[in-house]
Amino acid sequence: MVNSKDFAFKVNKQTPTEGVLPPAYGTVIDCRPASGKRGRSEKEVKSRQVRLTRVPDPDGVDCKRRKREPHDSANDDGAATASKESCVGAMSTASNSTASAERPPAVRKSQPAPTKFRRGTVLKKQVDLDSWFTILRFSDPAQLLEMRTRIASCYRFLRDNPMLWKHSRDHFYDDTLPDPPSELSEFQYAHLRHGHGCMSCHTKSTRKTYWAFLRRWCKNCLHSKIIKEHDVVGMLKEASEEHMLDLLKCLPVAIFDSWDNYVGVGPGNTHPQKNVYVLRDVEVLLAQHAQERDENPATWHAECRVWMSEKEKVMQERHDFARKMELWEDHARQSKSSDFQEKKTARKKYFQEKAAELTPPISEKELQLCPSYRRAVVIPKMPNMLSWSQLKPKVEKEAADVRARCTTPDARRLPDPFGLGRDRVPHHLPFFSQPSSRTTTPSTDPFF
Repeated sequence: MVNSKDFAFKVNKQTPTEGVLPPAYGTVIDCRPASGKRGRSEKEVKSRQVRLTRVPDPDGVDCKRRKREPHDSANDDGAATASKESCVGAMSTASNSTASAERPPAVRKSQPAPTKFRRGTVLKKQVDLDSWFTILRFSDPAQLLEMRTRIASCYRFLRDNPMLWKHSRDHFYDDTLPDPPSELSEFQYAHLRHGHGCMSCHTKSTRKTYWAFLRRWCKNCLHSKIIKEHDVVGMLKEASEEHMLDLLKCLPVAIFDSWDNYVGVGPGNTHPQKNVYVLRDVEVLLAQHAQERDENPATWHAECRVWMSEKEKVMQERHDFARKMELWEDHARQSKSSDFQEKKTARKKYFQEKAAELTPPISEKELQLCPSYRRAVVIPKMPNMLSWSQLKPKVEKEAADVRARCTTPDARRLPDPFGLGRDRVPHHLPFFSQPSSRTTTPSTDPFF
């Protein structure tokens, strides 16, 4: 505290021992009595109300709180608290300024610009193969097949990663598609399932896969390559009459109906169904049988059963897979058909509701007479405002024409476009009448 009233004191900031020197400043404490005009209105400032400004110490020694006397007033406590806060603030400001002065300026690294894809420009940085694996595992197997066929850079990658095809198949079909048999690779499976084109004559429009034979053929190639069961039995009997029936079980078989249409996986047991085989498969089996027999003539009689049992297991696995695949395709076809039917029904209901809101409204019977409406309701897509906006002017024009035709005196009702409500015209032709029993003569036709 300042005890004198007639002096002014100037307190300078203490010079720090480390760091950069801050700008100098000083504080003047004036304890002299006021004079002049100010002295008339102001009272004398008591010395106990004037405090010296503390100089912040970098080490924090002078900022410690001094011991309070018990007779200090509440004003002194508030002033001490304010003084301490100003001391801490000054210290933090000084330390921040010192640290900022010592810290070197941060150098921002320039970020590379994003890659720009341009036609005809080859990228300098190639994409990692692991990234391609992660991306393509969520793609459609049909898309992978197209990439393997048309993009040369993807051929080796898709050929050397068979698990990529499996991940893609499981993700796209939700694990509903059957797993391929052991004799099929993932690529061959995808090619049979999603490819198109005859595998013999290369007809591009062929899409039917015969899962019993694991081939995709057109109808002409199919009939040129199959052979009936009695012909196969004759060929096997010439090779080995003893093992004829066992060798027959080692061949893939399919069922054809009486019109030579493919029915499914064999063998069939009913009379109208015929078991057919592929001639090439029969020739390959007989060649393998002859080769094994000639290589081991002494032990062939004992090893023949083991060899044929392995072949039979492979064929049984193929037949089981073919049955599952045909059931899956039938279910997918039915679900797709029902989905299309639901969309057509929703489309029909939506258009009828919108037509009823027009002025004048168009009834359902009038809509049936509009050709544009009949064409629109057979499209298997969900309706929306765009489809209705395209159909609305056509329906209004055609409905007006229908009303104009119905207002004529000769027209008593709306015409029936399908001819379901037309009256039957009676005829009096003699050859439509039933023959009389008196004039009937026995027929000489052997089919009657």
